[in-house]
Amino acid sequence: MINAWKGLRRRRARIFAIALAPLLAVAVGAIAAPTPASAAVPGLTYVSAFTNYDSVVYKAVSVVCPGNLVVVGGGYDLIGAAGSVVLDDFIPSTNSLRVGAGEVVGPGEPADGTTLNWQVEAVAVCASAPSGYTIVSNTSAFATGITRDVTATCPGGTTAIGDGASLANGFGQISISDLVLSGNQVTARAYDDEDHYSDAWSISAYAICATGLPGLRSAFGWSVIDSLSPKWTSASCSTGQVGIGVGWSLSNGFPVTEQLLNIEALPLNGGPAQDVASEDADGYSGSWSIQQVQEICVDP
Repeated sequence: MINAWKGLRRRRARIFAIALAPLLAVAVGAIAAPTPASAAVPGLTYVSAFTNYDSVVYKAVSVVCPGNLVVVGGGYDLIGAAGSVVLDDFIPSTNSLRVGAGEVVGPGEPADGTTLNWQVEAVAVCASAPSGYTIVSNTSAFATGITRDVTATCPGGTTAIGDGASLANGFGQISISDLVLSGNQVTARAYDDEDHYSDAWSISAYAICATGLPGLRSAFGWSVIDSLSPKWTSASCSTGQVGIGVGWSLSNGFPVTEQLLNIEALPLNGGPAQDVASEDADGYSGSWSIQQVQEICVDP
């Protein structure tokens, strides 16, 4: 079911998440640490950009790293109109990160989307190019269907240090339910909503690769399982580390039969990663959870 959330804007979701700390669990596990943990990530910088705050059906923003720095991670926030806006693009490139989102439209939904105002925030985490730096991608079949996933794999001798995903077609009725980094791979998964989407669509996964970063590892958290919406959860890096990227996984059973929307996934410099998810505007009477939020951590 959907709870009222009209007044919630920007950082209040993150503040509220602190109050939920007793309900959340956090764990830390290694991805890979091929470089000494005592080293630092040269040039580590966080930059952000916003779209306009209005009710335009689709909007996107790109944030650019300063100077010669490259993108090593990032995050996003869809602010406002919770349950009526879907992440479409979370695309890293060498020196910029693009985040795009659209309103839920199509069969069974308002033809012109929501009338509420909303905006997109993109956060790029930048650094000097690490050894072996490259970005690879892989795209699923472009076809009809309820769900599909795809994996991008880093070249030999490198590991995944950051992630991304994007959709082709879907028009707000396909949502990215999972984005998970593991070893040298990034896997993205998407589902359609309960009204179903009859046209062809595809999903792409992006892996930011390097031979490693100092102290590279993952921290994990998860939410309670119930029928409340929205849900907040967080994951915290080890003391002295910072987050450079975020992954997530949403669950209400398999296959996911109702649309769950991940509306915020932000690594915070010096703080925990925040993840917020919501049911779509049609609501859902069953139980669901943020099965996993993943914060990608390094030594600053």
